[in-house]
Amino acid sequence: MCRHVRVADLSFINIVTDDTVIKCDSSDYPGRGVLCSFITSLAERVDEVHIVCYDGRSRDIKSHIDVSRCKIYDGHSDILNWNSTASLNATMDLIPFLKDKINFHGNKKIAVVIDSLSQLILYRSASYTCQVIHKLAHTQCLGCEVEQVVCLLHEDLHDHMACSLVEHTASTIIKMKKPSTDQHTHGCDVFHKKISGKITQISENFSLTNNFEIKDVKEVSTVISLQSSTDDSQVDPAANLTFNLTLTDKEKKARSQVKLPYTYDQQRQEDTLSKSVGEGKIFYQPDEIDDFDEEDPDDDLDI
Repeated sequence: MCRHVRVADLSFINIVTDDTVIKCDSSDYPGRGVLCSFITSLAERVDEVHIVCYDGRSRDIKSHIDVSRCKIYDGHSDILNWNSTASLNATMDLIPFLKDKINFHGNKKIAVVIDSLSQLILYRSASYTCQVIHKLAHTQCLGCEVEQVVCLLHEDLHDHMACSLVEHTASTIIKMKKPSTDQHTHGCDVFHKKISGKITQISENFSLTNNFEIKDVKEVSTVISLQSSTDDSQVDPAANLTFNLTLTDKEKKARSQVKLPYTYDQQRQEDTLSKSVGEGKIFYQPDEIDDFDEEDPDDDLDI
């Protein structure tokens, strides 16, 4: 079962096995620093963190994280395998590649980080990218338990349809945005999908240190005030009708005294109960066109 994730909890939260996190950023509001905070948290609670780097800027991650439990795969140097020198590229199936790199099986846990999904969407397709994310998070295609899948998506590089397809496969979506206060350096909207189908949303401001530590997290409380319209000059739609839709007090009193035909009042109940029940008889008066034979059809029989 997945539970709600806040940016304040990224450094220490224990997210369950089938949780998938998609981080959506843009050129104006980058999210690679928060991704490094994710990797640091994952390295503390799983056996291995496998980082797939399709983005050229993701090579800087190695200098900011503890690589003792992290394995980084360069998929950007020859991303289309034109030189046939890269061990990983965008045209290669990612799941068989990661399966060959994992050295253990069984109860040990791993985490997969993809930076970024934009290269897979551009060079493969959005449907292929969704299939990869779903298989990594919900099946044991790698031969071991995947604790968490974290992906970075450059949202401003794709259309709305491609982003919606990728976000549909995730249980938690973090969208970077401008902070609402000057005291914070980053802001985000967090969307979490529960198993029941309910979607919860929270907006937060936070600051990120040079060591990619999140601090000064503050939830943004949005107050929406609904003001009722009390303008007396508003036009009454029933003002200029040729008939009256309202009733006076006298007309309302007269309407309440009308006896409806399908209801029984006290007088009708007494009249019905006071009627005597007599003997019932049936009278038949034949018509002129009736073919009625008065003779006995069995008169010639010797009975």
